[in-house]
Amino acid sequence: MDWIEAFLDYTEGITSPEIYRLWTGISAVAGALERRVWVETSRGVLYPNMFCLLVGPPGVGKSNAISIAEDIWYSTKKFKVAPNNVTKAALVDALLEADRKIILPNGGGLVEYHTLLTASSEFGVLVPAHDLEFLSVLNYIYDNPKVYRENRRTLNKNIEIIHPQITILAGTQPGFLASLLPEEAWSMGFTSRIIMIYAGTPPIVDLFGKQDDRRKGYAELVNGLSRMSGLMGRFMWEPEAQAELSRWHLDGAPPVPDHSKLVHYNTRRTLHVIKLSMVSAASRSEGLVITLADVTRARDWLLHAETVMPDVFREMVQKSDSTVIQELHHFVWRIFAKEQRNVHESRLIHFLQHRVTSDKVLRVLDIAERSGILVRDAGMKTYKPRPRNEHGLE
Repeated sequence: MDWIEAFLDYTEGITSPEIYRLWTGISAVAGALERRVWVETSRGVLYPNMFCLLVGPPGVGKSNAISIAEDIWYSTKKFKVAPNNVTKAALVDALLEADRKIILPNGGGLVEYHTLLTASSEFGVLVPAHDLEFLSVLNYIYDNPKVYRENRRTLNKNIEIIHPQITILAGTQPGFLASLLPEEAWSMGFTSRIIMIYAGTPPIVDLFGKQDDRRKGYAELVNGLSRMSGLMGRFMWEPEAQAELSRWHLDGAPPVPDHSKLVHYNTRRTLHVIKLSMVSAASRSEGLVITLADVTRARDWLLHAETVMPDVFREMVQKSDSTVIQELHHFVWRIFAKEQRNVHESRLIHFLQHRVTSDKVLRVLDIAERSGILVRDAGMKTYKPRPRNEHGLE
C-alpha cells in the first residue's frame, strides 16, 4: 500500500482539512525513516527529517491530525517520541536518550545516531517566544551534524550527542506565530527549514455519518510504519527522476514564492523536494529507488503548500473585514478619480490578496458589493465606488 494515501483514507471524515492530514502523513513517514536512509547530491548527504508547522486559527483541526500521527509513532514501539511540554533542556536530554545502533547492509558497518520524533499541537510549548538560542539549536540539529555538544554549567556537565536528528510536527496559530518568532527570526536559518501549512477553516463533516470500524485501518498503518523502520541505506535515482529534478532546479524551481518573509526559505526549496521525494518513495515501496512519479508528487506537494503559505503572514497581521473594506473603497475611489473609469475585478482581487487570506478575498468583495459600498456594472466584472455619504461607510 501507499502509506500516505492510506493515512488520508483512514483520517477521512475527521475535523481536519485535507492539507493538514496530508502533511501529517508526510511528516509521519519522514520521522519513521530517521537517519537510516539518505540521498547523495553535490550538496552532500541529505536525510529525510523535516520541520512541519500546521498553521491556522483555533478549531481548524491541527491537533486532530497531529495526535493521530503521534499515536501511530507510539504504537509501533519502534521510535523515540519526545514527551509533551518539553523545554530545551528536556528536549536535548530526550534526544540524548534516543540512541540507535544499526548495522548497515552490504558491509556498510555499524552506525550510531540519535533520532527524536516530536509531535506538538502547540509549537509555543516546545519553543518559548523570542527564544532565538533554542531556534539556533534546532537549526543546527536539523542539518544532521556529526555531533552536538552542550556544556551545562549549572550541573558541571558536558553533553555530547553523536549524529543527532529531530523531526518536528507541530501546530500553531498565526497570531501566536507572530509573537513567537520576532522579526529577526525570519532572516535566520530556522525559518528556511520549516514548511508552513496553512488552512483557514475546518471541513464540515456529518456528525452522524457512517462510523466505520477503524481498527483494521489503524493496524495497517502501524504495521506499515513498522516495516519502514527496517529500511536502511542510500536511495538511488531513476535517470528520468534525476533529470527532471535537475531541470526544475536549474530553471530556478518555478514558480517561486515572492513574499518577503520567504526569501530565505526559497533557497532550500529544492532540498525540501529531495526530502519529500524520499518520503514519497518510502511511502509507496520498500525499495530504495526514487522514480519520476516520486519527484513529481513531491514537487506537487510543496507547490500546493506554497500557494497558501503567504496566508500565514496575512493572518499574522489580520485586520477586521470592515477595515479592509474601507481600504478597498479608498483604493477603488483613488483609481476611479484618476482614470475616470470603473475598476476591473482583477485589480480588486489583487489588492485584497495582499491584505486578507485567500479564502476571504471573494467574501470581502461580495460584502462590499452587497452593502452598496461598491457597485458592479450589470453583466460586467467592473466596479465603481459609491460616495461615503450614500452608503454610510465610516
